[in-house]
Amino acid sequence: MNLFKLREKEYALERLRVLKSKYPEASELLDFYSHILEYQREVYEALEGKEPNWRKGMKWFYKLLEICRENGTMEISERAKELKQMERDKVGSMIDRFIKEKKTEDIDRFLFLAFLGPFYERMAESMDIDKENWLKTKCPVCGFRPHISYIADKEDVEGGRFLLCVLCGTDWLYNRNRCVNCGNEEDNSIDYYYNEENRAVQIQYCHKCGHYIKIVDMRLDGLAVPVVDDIATLVLDLWAKERGFIRFERNIFGL
Repeated sequence: MNLFKLREKEYALERLRVLKSKYPEASELLDFYSHILEYQREVYEALEGKEPNWRKGMKWFYKLLEICRENGTMEISERAKELKQMERDKVGSMIDRFIKEKKTEDIDRFLFLAFLGPFYERMAESMDIDKENWLKTKCPVCGFRPHISYIADKEDVEGGRFLLCVLCGTDWLYNRNRCVNCGNEEDNSIDYYYNEENRAVQIQYCHKCGHYIKIVDMRLDGLAVPVVDDIATLVLDLWAKERGFIRFERNIFGL
């Protein structure tokens, strides 16, 4: 059993509870996210020693629908009811299409990402990938794009910037000052924005292509959990969108 991974998941829930009081404007969404994280941890544990084949684990999708029906927004709850009433083969085809095309309607995208995440995370663990030399803007495991990045000191890299996949959670090294959308590296056309209350989470935005991505600097806040801190700092996304910038890849909630 990967105890380190399980501890990471437990800590993510602890971090979420801390951030709820710090960011009251995001507390409702964080509340819902706690149910999703707990669900994903349960699925991840259940997949220990098993083939991470989502088609054989569709029972977990229907458990997710129940969680979303009871705890989600009105729109998510209604969509969960609709999907539960569909033929299973049709739902499976929809998920398969999402994996291939990497896009679908917003609520379905959320449901599919939440369901598939633990399966692809387990799959990623069995793959031997040179993540330090990948340096691309799509995941080396599943081909999905990164929704956030972080800076950290690691064994072979000091102050390295890593991209984090929106589906399987794989992280890989990427150029520190390069735009993830257009590859621009010109200092005078790449800027950063953050709130003084939390300098560890910032936005890197490119004036050339008009896209942005969040960066979580783990050296400034070693307690941060990028996927959780991202949801808590929605005010940064609002700041960017009010100025016309487009997020390179939206997070699990489509924000």
